[in-house]
Amino acid sequence: MRTTTIRARRARALAAVGAAAVLALSACSTAEPAETTEPTAAESEAPETEAPGNDLDAALAALLEPRDAYPVPDSPTGDVASLAGSTVYYVPLTQQAPQFSVTGVAVTEAFAAVDIDVQICNGNATPTDVSACITQATQADASAIITDAVPYGMAANALDAAQAAGIPVVQNNNAETPDHPASDTLLYAPDGSAEQIIAHMQWIASDSDGAGTVLVNKAADGASVPVTTAALAEAEAECPDCTVVVNDVTSANFGLIAPSTSSALLREPNVEYVLTQYAIHLQPTQGGVEQAGRAADTKGVVGASQLGALQQLASENFLYAATGQASVFQGWVVADLAMRAVLGSDIPEYEIPVRLFTRETIGEVNLTAEGEASGEWFGPATFREDFLANWGAE
Repeated sequence: MRTTTIRARRARALAAVGAAAVLALSACSTAEPAETTEPTAAESEAPETEAPGNDLDAALAALLEPRDAYPVPDSPTGDVASLAGSTVYYVPLTQQAPQFSVTGVAVTEAFAAVDIDVQICNGNATPTDVSACITQATQADASAIITDAVPYGMAANALDAAQAAGIPVVQNNNAETPDHPASDTLLYAPDGSAEQIIAHMQWIASDSDGAGTVLVNKAADGASVPVTTAALAEAEAECPDCTVVVNDVTSANFGLIAPSTSSALLREPNVEYVLTQYAIHLQPTQGGVEQAGRAADTKGVVGASQLGALQQLASENFLYAATGQASVFQGWVVADLAMRAVLGSDIPEYEIPVRLFTRETIGEVNLTAEGEASGEWFGPATFREDFLANWGAE
């Protein structure tokens, strides 16, 4: 576990650099200026700039609403009909994660629309099971393999073998790395982890008047770890006077989440917000908060939310805010990407919408299984027709 006080971090940075660097960074410093001067006439007459709070309010307002339209690619996918009868494997890091469960259903639905079979193989958050799934797909001569939040290094040999056999691999919820760059057989779909962490910190900045103390239960065993680490640094800038305490948790050590959360809270009695990066870790995180006797004076926030977490938010049980990415739409995106990879078609830029939900706004959301499956939480459910048009399957 580590604690980062933004003011202290900046002070240490300023002390470590030379005078010129100090001058260059002075706009970011929290120290008072050495001396003040009266503004010139020109300065007095200059138009006022918009207050930072207004920017924050605008950002939050945009995050709280569904999109007017989903960002479906505007180019045909290719000869999709030629892929009928083939099989694609979907390998999530763990099927216990609510987000991957929803995405798996959407992937199956999307491929079924063009007569492509889907085999879902649970990675169980272990290198052995993930590798076995990918090897199974290779031996079955799958047309493509879609992984979800699987770090390349977790199953490097199996992933290398799949590509050597000419099978494209789509890494969903993952970030391209220098060691494993995108290629004709290795493709990457967007990851909404960074956007969700930043949205959480924006909400906390607004709710705490810019000075909250936050415990972040950060996932340490998924493919988004590097993205998350970078996003936390950016997210802290949204609340420069906040204190952020990071507690690493893993799905592979699920039973340790509650006690580690409790211990973190006992060490950091000033924590006001508990941010659970992924909904799969929500219940043990909440259990740890309760073990520490902090349920009454902390506000829960969670990411990668699906129906269960949003229903909990609506019931005002521990949660005050939640984020999610459009998991149903994402299933159709990775289906489109996999087919383009098999067909050798051009690969467009993809975007996965992210939305923030709060106790004040959740009453407007259709919190049913049908609402979740439709994709309406993030935008109009007509995206299916748009994809089918690209696939020549209207």
